[in-house]
Amino acid sequence: MKTHARAVIIGGGAMGVGLLYHLAKEGWKDVVLVEKGELTSGSTWHAAGLIPHFIGSLNMAKIHFYGADLYKKLEEETGQATGWHGCGAIRLAIDQDQVDWFHYVKGVLDQVGANAIYLVRMRLEKFIHYLKLKGF
Repeated sequence: MKTHARAVIIGGGAMGVGLLYHLAKEGWKDVVLVEKGELTSGSTWHAAGLIPHFIGSLNMAKIHFYGADLYKKLEEETGQATGWHGCGAIRLAIDQDQVDWFHYVKGVLDQVGANAIYLVRMRLEKFIHYLKLKGF
């Protein structure tokens, strides 16, 4: 067993494994990851691949979009299937405060190059023909 390492990472969840990946990409070779159980078996597995893009923080939006791009590339880079399936989302505002918040978040998403659109009810129903908003 090794007694010395340049870096020791405690925990094999998303953060620990991600840190190990990025250190290896930077050329670090003397790195050890310590996990008491199975990799990603703690709280990480509950939200595997869940990367919401509706974020009001520019820095968090950058992190989320970086993660989504990384997941797309990992299978090609490693030869290991990731099961990544990117999809979109719809958020419905029910009052003016939420509409204002959506406009703010849209501005943040525009800054990171996200494909986010703001639709009023009439356009939303035409955009997604099976969506019925009667009574909403």
